[in-house]
Formats: sequence, structure tokens, C-alpha cells
Amino acid sequence: TCHMRILVPVDESLHSRRVIEFISHRETLLGTTPEIELVNVQYSVPETIIHLFGMEAVKQYYLEAGKKVFDELGPETLRRRGVTERVLYGDIGKTLAEEAEVFKADLIVMGTRGLNPVKGLLLGSVSNDLLARTKVPMLLLRDKTPPLMDKLRVGIFVDGSDYGAAAADFVLRNRELFGAKSEFTVVHASAPIPDPVAPNPVSPHMPTLTRQEREAEQRRVFADAVKPVIEPFEAAGLAVKAELVVGDADHALADYANKNLDIVVMGSHGYGNFKAAVLGSTAMHVAALTEAPILVIRKD
Repeated sequence: TCHMRILVPVDESLHSRRVIEFISHRETLLGTTPEIELVNVQYSVPETIIHLFGMEAVKQYYLEAGKKVFDELGPETLRRRGVTERVLYGDIGKTLAEEAEVFKADLIVMGTRGLNPVKGLLLGSVSNDLLARTKVPMLLLRDKTPPLMDKLRVGIFVDGSDYGAAAADFVLRNRELFGAKSEFTVVHASAPIPDPVAPNPVSPHMPTLTRQEREAEQRRVFADAVKPVIEPFEAAGLAVKAELVVGDADHALADYANKNLDIVVMGSHGYGNFKAAVLGSTAMHVAALTEAPILVIRKD
């Protein structure tokens, strides 16, 4: 088992409390003594203020404000396990991305205000900015408090790309995060099969696929998409199911998650600072529509 290094950005919001609570209840995870760093980033202040009061005074103010955040969060369960606390200052997304690199984080866990389903955009500008700047997997906890028991219904959403295998790899390497008794389901979405089309009168000999042929093709695509994820789970001796949901991918997957899952794992493209591309991906649209926490695995 890998020794996990988890970066947890916190502020004085309710979202941060939920994150602390969630991590505090992951018994299998905490049993492996991960390294957890709580980070509070204070906004940078204008040069004129620094000039007026001096950098030392400003730094002292930051440290006190950051310590107050940690004290109010009261992460007692975590403190007893030797969690470190760091106060930094500057542009929040950029500073957190840099700290994730310095800390060599395996995972970033943070609360987010939720998303705007209409635009499919993250409303939490910090999580938005950080997603665009880091390749570290990010677990975004939503407004709904995630389950606190050490048994989660985990859904790994796959589309036939390499992201499914990357997500499976992360889950298998970090099983403690999900709990010893977790249930895993690999989920793939497919568009509905259209009704058979009447022969084209212009080219009547143009072959049209029968419904059975279309269904066979749908099943083949489904099998190809889930296989790279199912196989490593079975090799690790873990029970895993595969589920085909039919409909528009964004809505069908989110609907499935809201009814059946406690946490969603899926891959998303890595586009550096090109935020529109990151946010336009299926991962972000699903995140916009689902209440469950979503673990976004990034890769180039």
C-alpha cells in the first residue's frame, strides 16, 4: 500500500468543515497514517499596504489569521495524527498548485460551492483555478455531506479512453481512501439506439443496420470501455460490477450517480491553464449535475 500525501486547502467555510469531517471518518485511510497537510492561503495585499506596515507585520497578520482558521475548524481527530498546518499567501489557485508540487501531494481534497448546471462551470473559483493548474487528482466535496461510514458505493465512469484505466489505477493504489468494504461499479454511458430507418429511396441498396445489430454494437463498445477497468479489479481480488446507462452522457451519468453512488471517480483532460477546455469536459458537466463527491483524475 502506498503512503498517501493529502493536501487539504481550508478556509473558514462550512465546506472546509465537511472536508475535515470526511477525512476524519476514513478509518482505513487514517489507519495507514497518511501525511496530511492543511493549507490556508491568505489573499495577497497591495504593495502600498506592505510598504506602509512592513513585510514582517503583514506576515505576522497572515499567520495569525491563518491560525485562527485552523483553530475554528478544530480538526482534533486529524491533529492527533500529526497533521501539519501551513499558512501561505498569494494568488490562491496558483499558490495551492505550487504547494501541491512542493508537498508532492498524491491527492487534493477540497470543498467546493457546487456548480452551475446551466453553464456547466465550477462556481467555486478556487477549485476551478486549481483544476486548471495541477495534474494532482482532486476530490471535490459538494454541498451534500458525503457518507461518513467506511463503506462507500464507488462509481468509476469510463468512456473507452485511457482515463478509465488511470482512474482504476488510482483507486487500486489508494484503496484505503474508499474503505475496506466499498462496492465498486464501472459505469459507461451510451446514446439511445434510434428507431430503424426506412430504406433510402435514392439508394435503396444502401445497407441499414437492424436494431439487433445496433444493440450488438452498443454491447461491444460497452465491453471494450469497461474491460480495462474490470480486469485490474478482478486481478486484485475485488468484486466489481459493470453498468450500462443509456442517454445523454452528462445527464445519464449524473442521474445514475445521484441514485446509486456515494462517490464518483472519473478522468478529465489536462489542458494546463486553458480552463474552458477543462470545464467543458464531461467530467465537469457530470460534476455540475451530481451531488456526490467527485474525484477527478487528470493526465496529459
